[in-house]
Amino acid sequence: MSTYLVPVDFSKTADHAAKYAARLSFTMENAKIILLNAYYVSEYESILPTPDMVITTNSQIEDEIKSRLEALEKLKAKMLEINPDAEIEVSLTRETILRSIINRINKEEIDLIIIGSNGKKAKDESDIGSNAIKISKSSPVPVLVVPPKAVYQSIRKAVLACDFKKVREVIPMQALKNILSKHALELLVLNINSGRAIDSKEEHFLQEMLKDFAPAYHYADHPDTIKGIVKFAKSEEAQLIIALPKKYSFFESLLHESVSQRLTIKSHVPVLLLKD
Repeated sequence: MSTYLVPVDFSKTADHAAKYAARLSFTMENAKIILLNAYYVSEYESILPTPDMVITTNSQIEDEIKSRLEALEKLKAKMLEINPDAEIEVSLTRETILRSIINRINKEEIDLIIIGSNGKKAKDESDIGSNAIKISKSSPVPVLVVPPKAVYQSIRKAVLACDFKKVREVIPMQALKNILSKHALELLVLNINSGRAIDSKEEHFLQEMLKDFAPAYHYADHPDTIKGIVKFAKSEEAQLIIALPKKYSFFESLLHESVSQRLTIKSHVPVLLLKD
């Protein structure tokens, strides 16, 4: 079974990611989707008043929990319209969203976390979208970031961007194998030339490591790395960009929000943050 964890906060961004997950589940014979909402009320909120002299009462908390569970069920119903055979579980926790995600991962085997990206015109729409990079940084499992305008397509072609530096330390082979074993897709390895010479030894290591996947290697010149990747993915009609958020990688700064947001905002297809 493939299990997808979809954190939601009932924003358009999160709803879009949930519906994408429902369509993705069509491609798997046995898939489960967990809709996770976190409602955290600190101890101080129920004891001390806010600047407006408002205290969160137990009754208000109970009403909010009831409202959120109803919203989760409504979103589940929308997803079942997309895939009536999908196995969907709704889960409401009383912890922070990050803690809720980590606890769920520790509780059962999660294959993929699916998060919506706010995009350029909706930066503050979703708290989860705003924290997508922080979540991916803490998550031990791959995170799929779905841009706001991404339309689900069967994943047939994926772009793996790499600068051919320290490839044995950078390429998360087991995680990559897990993804490629479940999707029969064409892998395109892309090197964006930023003026540095390619290390032929590292290039050879990479080719040896990936030989079982029979990838096609591409080399392109572009002054802007992110734009170069997105442009290439679009020209090749790829359905996925695979990023390697690890030290020494092509995206060694990927987990800094400014770079990550540029990639997910500018990309027209989902970006998979792949880690060991």
